[in-house]
Amino acid sequence: MSTANRLLNVLALFTMDRPEWSVEEAATELDMTLSTTYRYFRSLVEAGLVAAHTPSRYTLGPAIIRFDRQMRLLDPLIVAARPVMRRLARELGPHIWVPLCRLYRTDVMCVHQETLEPPDLANDFERQPVSYGRGQLMPLHRGAPSKAILANMNFRLVRPIYDRDPAAMAAVGLGGNWTEVKRSLRALRSAGAVITSGELQGGMQGIAVPIFDQQVVIGSLSIIMQQSREMPPRETLVPRLTEGARQIEEIMAAAASR
Repeated sequence: MSTANRLLNVLALFTMDRPEWSVEEAATELDMTLSTTYRYFRSLVEAGLVAAHTPSRYTLGPAIIRFDRQMRLLDPLIVAARPVMRRLARELGPHIWVPLCRLYRTDVMCVHQETLEPPDLANDFERQPVSYGRGQLMPLHRGAPSKAILANMNFRLVRPIYDRDPAAMAAVGLGGNWTEVKRSLRALRSAGAVITSGELQGGMQGIAVPIFDQQVVIGSLSIIMQQSREMPPRETLVPRLTEGARQIEEIMAAAASR
């Protein structure tokens, strides 16, 4: 393994489940010598990617916030989607969230969201739909935003994901074997939009459509709301979402051609 990969492995230790590490703990976890681990921590501290929380414990550093701000302001997908999402939020009214999700390795991540909920709720991470908060990872097989992406991926990429946990796809009704899963995904792809209810924590229901870049699926545009509320008719939502996704694709294509 290269030095760069080992350095990235140290950074990847900092998760929601375990946000603090000591050098000694990291060395044990990654089976590295203390001297090597100290050197990596020093490099990450100098770059601002981690910071000393106490003299012996570290957390993610301020450079992460700088990069996050840059993503929010300049990421091509977010920049293209933001005005479309804001319009959808205004048209659909309160109690509805409009998340933008994208493929992240073998998971799906929410990268932006819009809502007409009051500012205190829109910025209150404890009260937001927990499965769809910015930066939240979701499995590819659960929830409308994820399934809209999964259904439009090349099956050569889907097969290894299926092989790692066939039972997970069976549990959400995608099929008990690979042939059935492919059939289910083709049906979702043909439908153009995916509707789910209660597949992720938080008691949410959602409808999502895929977003493509040069004919490759890169994300999804969704509408989600509490299961306790009545979802607007599919025949109303699907055209709006589909039109929004196409507008996002057109904005991205125009920006790339400049």
